[in-house]
Amino acid sequence: MKRFFIPILIFLCGACTNTIDYDFSQVKPELMVVGWLEQASTNQTICFSISEDGLVKPAEDARVVCTVNGKEVADVTVSAEDASEQTSYPFGLVSVLTDPSYYQQLPVSFQVSLKPGDKVKLMFEANHGSFKASSAELTVPESVEIVKVDTARVSVQHLDWSDQYLQVRADVSDRRGEDNWYCISMREISDGTYSFMDGGPDIFISLDAPRHILDMDDPVLLDGGMGQTEDLNVFSFSGNGAFACFSDQMFRNGIAHLRMNAFSSWNDEGPDFKLLSDLLVQQLGYDEIESRGLDRCRAEHRLEVRLSHCSQEAYYYLRSLRTISSNGYYPEIVEPVTIPTNIVGGVGFVDVVNTAVARIELPTEERSGKDIFGWEESL
Repeated sequence: MKRFFIPILIFLCGACTNTIDYDFSQVKPELMVVGWLEQASTNQTICFSISEDGLVKPAEDARVVCTVNGKEVADVTVSAEDASEQTSYPFGLVSVLTDPSYYQQLPVSFQVSLKPGDKVKLMFEANHGSFKASSAELTVPESVEIVKVDTARVSVQHLDWSDQYLQVRADVSDRRGEDNWYCISMREISDGTYSFMDGGPDIFISLDAPRHILDMDDPVLLDGGMGQTEDLNVFSFSGNGAFACFSDQMFRNGIAHLRMNAFSSWNDEGPDFKLLSDLLVQQLGYDEIESRGLDRCRAEHRLEVRLSHCSQEAYYYLRSLRTISSNGYYPEIVEPVTIPTNIVGGVGFVDVVNTAVARIELPTEERSGKDIFGWEESL
C-alpha cells in the first residue's frame, strides 16, 4: 500500500500551492481609535490614526464628542499643529512617553468626570469630517482594592543562569458575587529638582513612564484551591508586560496573591537622570543652563502598581495584544490572532476603567552637574 500513498502525497503537496496577491490600494482607508478613560481622572485622552495603503499615519485633525448618561459633556477638536508641542500622552492602561511621530497618533484630550455605573458614549471625526465613527456604550466599572503591597529581593533561576530581581508582591481582593476582569501595570516616576549656582529658583521636572513587568513567578497562588479556567497561567508573560490582564476565575470571591518582577540586576532601578535632563534642556535650553550654572539634581523616585477593573471585552483585547507581542508568536506559522474592536465605523478599542494605585517609594538619589552632563567641571 505504501507505494500507492507516496505518489498521491507528492501530487497533493504540489496541488495545494496557491499564490494570493494582496493589493493594499483596494482596501478602503479606515479611522483607527485607541483610548482608555480613567474613572479616577478628569483628564482623558483618545488617540487617532488613519490606516491607508497598508500604512498607519496620524490624522490631520480629530474631534471627540463625549456623552455621559445621554448628556453631552465634552466636544473637543484638535489639529496636528495643535498637538505638535505635546510629548506626553496619558494612555490609561498602556501609557506612552515618546515622540508622537513614532506611533503615528494624534492625541485628543478632554475633561470629563465619571463615576461607577455611568454610561459613556463617544463619537469621533477625523480629517475634516471625512471619517466618522463611534464607540460602543461603555459602563464605568465599580472600584477595586489592592489589599497589600510589599517588595522583596529574590533570585530567579532561568534555564542556565540566575539573576537578582526586585519583586513586587500585591494582594488583590476580588469583587464578590460577580464576574470580574482586571489589568495590572506598573509605572516608574522620577521627580527631579534642579538647583543652580546663580541662586535662582529651582526647576522641577517630572518623568512618568511605564515600567514593563519582567519575568513572572506563580502570579496567582490558590492556597490549595483550583478553579476551572481555560487560562490557568493567567499572566503568561512571554510577551509584552504592558498588556497584563487576568480574570477572577482562579480566585473568585477571594484574594489573588500576585508576584511581579519589576527590576533585575541588569535593569537599573534608579532615577533616569538622562531623560530628566533631556526634559530640562527642552524646557530651559542648553545656553540658559550653562549661563545659570547647573549645580546638582535631587531625584525622588517611586514605583506605582496600578490595578484596573476593566470590561470583559477589554480583557480579550489585551490578551490579543499580549499574544501578538509574545516572543513565541510568528505570524508566518501561527494561526492569525483576531484583535477585538468596539468601534463602529472604524477600528480600534476604547474602554473606561476604575483603577486602584499603590505607591512604593524607592531611594532618592542626587547627582552633580558634572555627573549629569559629563562636563569637566560644574558650571
